[in-house]
Amino acid sequence: MLKDRLKELRASKKMTQVELAKKLNVSQQTVGSWEVGRAEPSSEALTKIATLFDTTVDYLLGIEDKKAAIKISSKVDTIAAHIDDNVTDQQMDEILNFIEFVKNRDHKK
Repeated sequence: MLKDRLKELRASKKMTQVELAKKLNVSQQTVGSWEVGRAEPSSEALTKIATLFDTTVDYLLGIEDKKAAIKISSKVDTIAAHIDDNVTDQQMDEILNFIEFVKNRDHKK
């Protein structure tokens, strides 16, 4: 599971094994070994990989299927940070209506 998810995440960022290796301070051979299942990353490396790809160690290990759990959480925090005490009730209603609109529109596709 880890080898497939690592390969998928790296490819989604259009990153080579060499580029990933540099970011993690390991050799390209080490990354290659992880991706073919010959070796497993250390817990420290797993944490770095999860952070780099905005996901969780649990996703990398196949414990959960939500690869963007951290990313979604940070987006919610960003949205919440822009909604302050100056937002009127009417503006808040419009924001919530827009969110529902986007969710419904995307479900119809």
